[in-house]
Amino acid sequence: MTNDELVANVRTVADTVQTTLGPFGANKLLVQQDGTVTATASSTELLERFDITDPAMTLLQTAASGFGDRYGDGTGTVVTLAGALLHEADGLAEQGLHPSAIEQGYRDGLDSALDAIEHTAHPLSSFGAEAVAKTALTGTRDPQVRQSVAAQVANVVENVGADASDSVRVVSRSGGAIAETELLNGVVLERGPILESMPRSLERDGIAVLSSSVDVPHVGSQLGDVSRRVVFEADSFEDREGIAEYESEAFTEQLRAAIDAGCGAIITERAINERVQTQLAAEGILGIQRVDTDELRAIARTTGATVVPTLGQVSESVLGRGAITVQRKAGRDMTVIKSDAGEPAHTLFCRAPDPRTVTAFEHSVETAIAATAAAVRDGRVIPGGGAVEATVSQAVKAEARSLTGRQQLSAEAFGTALMTVPRALAKTAGLDGGRTVVQLRVARSEGRDSVGVDALAGTTADVLGDDPIVEPVRIKKAILTAATDLATQLIRIDDRLQAVDLSDDDVEPEETTAQGQETPPGQGRNA
Repeated sequence: MTNDELVANVRTVADTVQTTLGPFGANKLLVQQDGTVTATASSTELLERFDITDPAMTLLQTAASGFGDRYGDGTGTVVTLAGALLHEADGLAEQGLHPSAIEQGYRDGLDSALDAIEHTAHPLSSFGAEAVAKTALTGTRDPQVRQSVAAQVANVVENVGADASDSVRVVSRSGGAIAETELLNGVVLERGPILESMPRSLERDGIAVLSSSVDVPHVGSQLGDVSRRVVFEADSFEDREGIAEYESEAFTEQLRAAIDAGCGAIITERAINERVQTQLAAEGILGIQRVDTDELRAIARTTGATVVPTLGQVSESVLGRGAITVQRKAGRDMTVIKSDAGEPAHTLFCRAPDPRTVTAFEHSVETAIAATAAAVRDGRVIPGGGAVEATVSQAVKAEARSLTGRQQLSAEAFGTALMTVPRALAKTAGLDGGRTVVQLRVARSEGRDSVGVDALAGTTADVLGDDPIVEPVRIKKAILTAATDLATQLIRIDDRLQAVDLSDDDVEPEETTAQGQETPPGQGRNA
């Protein structure tokens, strides 16, 4: 197989992903094998939901996922640029360039691009963190929503610091007032107590965090190593009644011991059985069930609790400490857990434009937090809207002229590939991609390096003007590096092999004599 055939699916996905860039990125209707239908314009969600079996596609998904996990932003641009570099590599290969020459030229182009970004950078203080958040917040086109949420994101980063992308969780609800967007200090669960009769705040500050179901202990149940198993059979009604009474009393003793230790709330990863829910409510215990594993761990870290399997293992030493309040938001109960006992936690509660875009909007807010945190950490930004790509493309091509041999061709191709980003932004905004690229090049020839695509205005303009469009330097440099690494890795693929035993089973071993010596040629049993 040729390289073109081996990475054909990668180029197809890259072409699809580039149409999701920008605030006007096209929605994709993704139909999974189980019949689940998802409409999304989020490149991250799109890549996560692809059912992938192709090895080259697996490399793409792994690289994109790893980049998203580390930087929280730029996944779609990485895939778009990687696809553009592969497309340029096809043309270079037709001209006779070896993959090694293409890779070297791309590496030279990358070095020139990174240098150009450094010269294009501006201080963050000239524009403010809110401008970065607003640029990255592509999940809504409503100017009021963007302004409100961007201000909250900037506030989050200022309060939490440059590690905000790791310590802030985003929760969004559709509809409602924009004013309901707020930063909550603590862990927020998108659920309330299992019974209305349970308290909506703690009477005792002890919080038990469990990993299994809350139920009456069964006769014969035992934790840890079991050295002997006893089978108890209850044939009569009286025996069964006695067992039920014994189990109920055992649960009451466990619950009383937990309350004496200061327990006021039970939060579990599994279920709280219906037959004990009323008893918990009667004792003033707030019970929350079926909590996600990551949320459970966050609660434990924040409150200083130790996660234990059962209620019977709850003691004062494993209880977390904090305050819990149940609040009504967007027509649903939400539980806020605050504590100073462990690591600080923060949740940004915001309003999504409509029910169909809640997930994509959450991704967009998370991206905005990551981008803003990266800009705060580095203290520098660059023009967005494809402006920096246009400037860097020109610089790369100018530097390529100093190279000799075929590396010059591949370095120039690297510069050409960079223009894929502003072209894609223009197309998703309803502009003519080719004409936009020409306009950006003319602007560079006139020394106007901050001219880019203002998708919301539907035109090319100075993106550092009254409503600045800016991106963090750190993430942009990482995007170019990751896209180049991914593309060169795929370019160098020349064959696809199955990871099986490659030995030739049809080759017969040479015969040996009784003493273990090889049989001389022509003296085998058939000689």
